[in-house]
Amino acid sequence: MDQQNSNPLDTNDPLYLGLDLSTQQLKGILINSSGNIVKESNIGFDATFPHYHTTNGRHVHGDRVTAPVHMWLEALDHLMHEILLSGLGPRIHGISGAAQQHGSVYWNHWGIEQLANLDTNKSLKDQLVFAVADSPIWEDASTKEECRELEHVAGSAARLAEITGSVGFERFTGAQIAKIKKTPAWTNVSRVSLVSSFLASLLIGKIAPVDVSDASGTNLFDAQQETWSQGLCDSISSDLINMLGPRVCMADERVGTLSTYFVEKYGLHGCPIWAFSGDNPSAFAGFESIHRPGPSLAVLSLGTSDTVLFPLSAYPYVSKSALEHPDGHVMRHPTDRSRFIAMLCYKNGSLVREWVRDTYAHDNGSWAEFNRMAMEPLAPKAFGFYYPSMEIQPKAKGIHRFVQAADGKLISPTSGTRYTAVQEFNQTSDPRAILESQLMSMCVDYRHKSADPLPVVAVTGGASDNAVVRQAIADILGVRVCAVYMPSAECGVAPAMPAYGAAIRALSAAEGRSVDACVLRDVAVPRELVHKRYADALADFEFLRRHVSLQHV
Repeated sequence: MDQQNSNPLDTNDPLYLGLDLSTQQLKGILINSSGNIVKESNIGFDATFPHYHTTNGRHVHGDRVTAPVHMWLEALDHLMHEILLSGLGPRIHGISGAAQQHGSVYWNHWGIEQLANLDTNKSLKDQLVFAVADSPIWEDASTKEECRELEHVAGSAARLAEITGSVGFERFTGAQIAKIKKTPAWTNVSRVSLVSSFLASLLIGKIAPVDVSDASGTNLFDAQQETWSQGLCDSISSDLINMLGPRVCMADERVGTLSTYFVEKYGLHGCPIWAFSGDNPSAFAGFESIHRPGPSLAVLSLGTSDTVLFPLSAYPYVSKSALEHPDGHVMRHPTDRSRFIAMLCYKNGSLVREWVRDTYAHDNGSWAEFNRMAMEPLAPKAFGFYYPSMEIQPKAKGIHRFVQAADGKLISPTSGTRYTAVQEFNQTSDPRAILESQLMSMCVDYRHKSADPLPVVAVTGGASDNAVVRQAIADILGVRVCAVYMPSAECGVAPAMPAYGAAIRALSAAEGRSVDACVLRDVAVPRELVHKRYADALADFEFLRRHVSLQHV
């Protein structure tokens, strides 16, 4: 799908391209020097390339989830052809990008040689070959054994988190590499790229370095020292650091110039290419660029899974108390060497909210009916935990409900309040309980990572348009809630932030300035007395959440 958002009057105005290679599509956003979107292209993988037989952009074989590398190559050629037809290519003065985190691409020697000598009469897919044709991506969950091996090498799961910012996670790149190392394909591997650095490599015609924030999603990167961990990498292969590329870079660092393949084939200039990052860090940096010159902010994405990203002024895993809760992920900040980002992921997000809506809002699964029932605070009289799928944090599954009861056997050590488990709430409680459960979990997990007050929260994702959800975020987290608004766009719709953030990164690096095409508008502010109620109830909530998680140890 191609979308034209605005046509600047000045046809000499330079343009900047931001790319995002996500699971289901390759997105391109062209912005002008004011930061306004001039053109968007979305290359959906399933519909555009049915011959790869992907579902939502990937192949699923049980726990093993992969994506065809050649499909990504076709998508890049396809997008560049759209730019050629638009006539905007000669005005592009810089490119940066983002890609799904944790996926990995395995180059062989022949492919690297061909990358530097591409023939404009042939497509990328007809010239480049790889040691592994289907790349493991972020959804891959087949590497439990390799995760435990990395934790053993580190000394423990907590020690691995102390070094890399995360305990062993199945979707992380280190475990993916370790698994492929055990296969015959490894003998043909010359270099290993993350999906982000792979895309940058295609554009510059040589292997691009990995950026620090995306390297932080591998379980192989020493987050404090800002370098690959020798011990962890050597445990997989003595040459792995060289295969990954010894030098890592910041996401606003120039890594090369657009190769002659794209210049000659698609009528572009040999413009600068700035480092590509993971989609989450790229989006976070994009939000921060909009928020300037104010203090930093947290980003809450309410989607199929809920994700929270927030800045850290110091690395948390230097204290024993932080290492008692090594959940979530700590990454280097993509553009600021002095800071880190924490990322909290919750698998049970919008699909579970929709399940509660459909179950209890009987007016044809109406959000209006859900909102009516979800307006008034429920805690601390009752708490619900909704995990139809095994949750990431806490490790728990099932639906669990608790109410205050004089004869309850569960006694909060903080308040002394007694709770008892129940099978059902009354018909109006679950819509509010699920919002409180999800948002209070974020409060608990944030406190495990940072002693700083939670900053303003920028919301994005489908549920972020819901006024009741926005107010619940403000009341429970106790912060001002804002959303991105782009005055120049139709209906003020916010752009896709991983690609837009990359485009802004290229513009800022090229022109040495920030832009204000997007603004953050307040959509909810906390009500003081309501927030105090949640702050006072948080210890009881954490006690019950721990009780639920211990049932699954």
